[in-house]
Amino acid sequence: MSKQIDEMLATNAAQKRYYEVASGREVSTENSGATNLWRRLRERALGAVKVSTSSKALTPLHRQWMGDLSNLKVLELGVGTGSALSVELATAAREYIALDLSQQRIDKLAKKLAKGGGGEPRLYVADFLSASEFPEADFDIIYALSVFHHFEHFEAFLDLVDRKLAKGGRVITYDPVQIWWPIRALRAIYRPFQTDSEWEHPFDAASLRAIEGRFDVVACQGLLTRAKWAAIIAVLAPKLGARLGQKWHADDMARSTTPRSLRRSLHASYLLRKRETH
Repeated sequence: MSKQIDEMLATNAAQKRYYEVASGREVSTENSGATNLWRRLRERALGAVKVSTSSKALTPLHRQWMGDLSNLKVLELGVGTGSALSVELATAAREYIALDLSQQRIDKLAKKLAKGGGGEPRLYVADFLSASEFPEADFDIIYALSVFHHFEHFEAFLDLVDRKLAKGGRVITYDPVQIWWPIRALRAIYRPFQTDSEWEHPFDAASLRAIEGRFDVVACQGLLTRAKWAAIIAVLAPKLGARLGQKWHADDMARSTTPRSLRRSLHASYLLRKRETH
């Protein structure tokens, strides 16, 4: 286990260097030509289903999952420059802690929180895996948007998440899934040329089993389940793809709410609870 943590710490050091100068979504001179091409094509293909691909699509649901925060200690893990809920969390929670590998991202978050005028946040530029850099624990909620899939040795990471939770603590996640065979095949072709491949590990079936085996699944939400087909249609018929994307996104939000449905989705969000030990 220690060896696996050490390997991920080394990967995170490289990830930190990257995120100090680049973004995980945008075209950058730090990227290979293949990585920039992939990102351009991805944005074009998914343009018809932007309502599904934005993490903000889940903001109302995540707010509902969190409930009253007034007596809770909340960690926003891998916060970047902040989520749609960061200011709200900092204001509403008893304790709000935000952590990211990147100094420049935390600096931007600090300005955003100061402008929002909420609470007394504690901001860390640190590695979640390092006990010396990040000794905080006993979290009532860990909120992690597009974070969990960055850890190669997933079981070791989940073990640490579990230990960091308070009794009855909850985790809210949002990550890409690559079980659908066309996207799995495309990613396999692209991966040898991918600049950030060291820390990009979209969920496969084993990842979902690991999560569901470690925590109690209180609720879940799949995105781009049916709506993924709108992205394909939009390549040939953009207006039709956009119209169907809106319709099918609403259908996904209503129907893709079981662990089984996540296996057909391209993005997955979980509300998890720490299991009781007897």
